[in-house]
Amino acid sequence: MKVNILFILSVMVFAVSCNSTGNKLKGTWKVSKVDTKFDENTMTPEMIKQVVDLQKKTYFKIIDDSSMVIISDNNPFDARWYIDENNVITYKFKNSNTKPNVLGKFEKGIIKSESKTPLGKIVTYYEKE
Repeated sequence: MKVNILFILSVMVFAVSCNSTGNKLKGTWKVSKVDTKFDENTMTPEMIKQVVDLQKKTYFKIIDDSSMVIISDNNPFDARWYIDENNVITYKFKNSNTKPNVLGKFEKGIIKSESKTPLGKIVTYYEKE
């Protein structure tokens, strides 16, 4: 029984590694655009600019079918990534016991990341260099 499970897992890993979407993701991804939906009554344009500038300091490199490096403010963090059947990419930092984080959805050559914060919603678009 254990041999069958190992065989199935091996086939799944091989199938993911041969996935053409995974191959399209390899490379360096940088922020191309940031949209914010904040309450402009509580946020000044300068505060919004700071949030956008902070988003632009983070980019990532997808190395292979499961490895990536996230660079935030020039600090690299090794992570593992996975893409599901809906093209949603999740990642988990290496040696971390936390649950995976959603990176974004891959569509038409762009990764779109949406996050909700106490300030409002941020939508970040990544394009491959």
